[in-house]
Amino acid sequence: MERFSTRRFTAWLCSFLFVVSVNGFANEALIQLEKSAEALSPAEGIELLDQFDLDNSEFDAESQAKFYFLYGQLYEKTRQLDLSIASYGKGIAFVKDLPVTDVLVDSYLERSFAHYLQTNDPSVYCIDRKQALIYARQNDNSQLLTKALTQNAFCYTEPATVQIGIDLLEEAMTIVDKSDKINTHRKAMIYNATGNLYRQVGLHQRGYENFEKAYLAWQIIDDKEDMFNMQHNMLSEALKLGDWSKAQQSIQVQFALAKMTKGYKDLLFFANLNAGRVALRMNEFSEAITHLEKAVSLHYTTKERYFKTSNYLFLALAYLRNGDADKATEMARKFTQDESFSKNQQSMILKGKAIVALGDNRPVDAMNMLLKVIDSEREVNQNIINKKVINSALEHNAKLAVFENQLLANKLAINELNWEAAEDKEHINELKLSLFLVLVLVLFAMVMVLLYSQRSLRARAQTDFLTGLYNRGYTFTRGQYLVEKANRKQQSVAVIIFDIDNFKLINDTHGHHIGDLALQALSKRAQALLKKQDLIGRIGGEEFLIVLPNVNLKQALVISERLRAGIAEQSFSFDDINLEFTISLGVADNLSEGKSLNDLAKYADEALYRAKFAGKNKVYIAAECA
Repeated sequence: MERFSTRRFTAWLCSFLFVVSVNGFANEALIQLEKSAEALSPAEGIELLDQFDLDNSEFDAESQAKFYFLYGQLYEKTRQLDLSIASYGKGIAFVKDLPVTDVLVDSYLERSFAHYLQTNDPSVYCIDRKQALIYARQNDNSQLLTKALTQNAFCYTEPATVQIGIDLLEEAMTIVDKSDKINTHRKAMIYNATGNLYRQVGLHQRGYENFEKAYLAWQIIDDKEDMFNMQHNMLSEALKLGDWSKAQQSIQVQFALAKMTKGYKDLLFFANLNAGRVALRMNEFSEAITHLEKAVSLHYTTKERYFKTSNYLFLALAYLRNGDADKATEMARKFTQDESFSKNQQSMILKGKAIVALGDNRPVDAMNMLLKVIDSEREVNQNIINKKVINSALEHNAKLAVFENQLLANKLAINELNWEAAEDKEHINELKLSLFLVLVLVLFAMVMVLLYSQRSLRARAQTDFLTGLYNRGYTFTRGQYLVEKANRKQQSVAVIIFDIDNFKLINDTHGHHIGDLALQALSKRAQALLKKQDLIGRIGGEEFLIVLPNVNLKQALVISERLRAGIAEQSFSFDDINLEFTISLGVADNLSEGKSLNDLAKYADEALYRAKFAGKNKVYIAAECA
């Protein structure tokens, strides 16, 4: 869009204010003002609002709150965070004593986001989020309630409180599931919050997967800023996993997004900051210094103080590892000078103080601080390993999977209805044909084509493309039916979950092509060792689920051992590569553990985890793990 010239802009503004003052249509004026601000750049939008005479506008309290909300949004986009926070506060003051409205809830939520950008400290930004949720529960707006629930989940990331965050996300999922509309942005926010909770309890692979789902969802609606934010999160998880390939791939995407997204000037700062973090972790210290110094030179482009301060610590570590103690001390001093730095980042603060102590020739103090870092991280890890916390996270993952399967089932149902509607329409058109024989032949041909297409589509929707087994959605849907049938008839049913041991090592050593061949060969051998009526499906990367109708726990154990031995005792040959690998299995049955497939799968998954922990290539029964 063309930028306004000063004269044209002033003339338009004067005519607009004249119309408002003459007609006094406050609501229409506010709507027009919002549209005009959206058509301009954020800076020009602020200039437009500055010229507006709010005192003589005849706006009611809610309209004035919306006016200041618009101010807050524009200041937030230009990263004038103090002004943004103040604007939201003015709007809240107008309506906080009135019956709850959307603008009150949204103002609290957006003010909390501005606080987040400014401090990255949950003790600061979560005050507004918790208040927003109280008001959202009193307000009749399910979309806004979902937003408040999702944002509040970010406030419960400590191992001791993560269960509260999981409960909030489950409530948000329920609301989205019942909605008639598919809100891609809200779904992405739930994935993002879920990934954040998994990250906090040490489940970094699942954290990465959920951040990636959020990235793909925002990619659908071309929200480049949130796409960049998810790549930032994916990078942090890749570093935790030690997956340098994913980390470097994320850096490439970040630089590409920074180049494409000219409206957000600080993206290049973050891309260089993250590139420096990756190089530092990969012991490429000179490269790390290059990127981190570039990030320092771009500090003026961002208002996010937390990340600018963090940049100095990363640069201090890079200098120290590269042998330049003086520059390391200089950068560490700049880091420690920020007294407002998030107090929940004790490890980072201690590292900075340790480098300063080393530069001041206080080696004992430096050593004690580093030992405190070790103690602090050990305590965090002990809290993360808390079984109750991990089980809660895994239960949430199972519910999220059920939620996704239900969405898939709804889409399939819609497709079937569309096919039926098409068939009816074609049938009506064909009735216009005069010759009965031709009509019969045409209808017969159509029915055959539709039946073939429906079977083909149904088979594709139910089948995993790589292994030829049933996919996750159909496996859980059909498996739940088998479990319910067994419960009604008071029959036994068993569930086995297994995966390939050290599968990542196979991919890293021989490449993903061999990994795919290994999955295919495993699937064929497993099918050969099972009965025709047994249900087997691929439910994850290298994870499989088997449902055994009319099989008790003792028989399931025999079948599991047969599967384990059948895989372990025979090698596989792929492209002149002889490969041997093993599987670990967890077993559960409806007489001992639970009455639903989700329950049985959860207990079998726990047994699988114990089998892995016990040395792999083993079969564990859920009852033994209780």
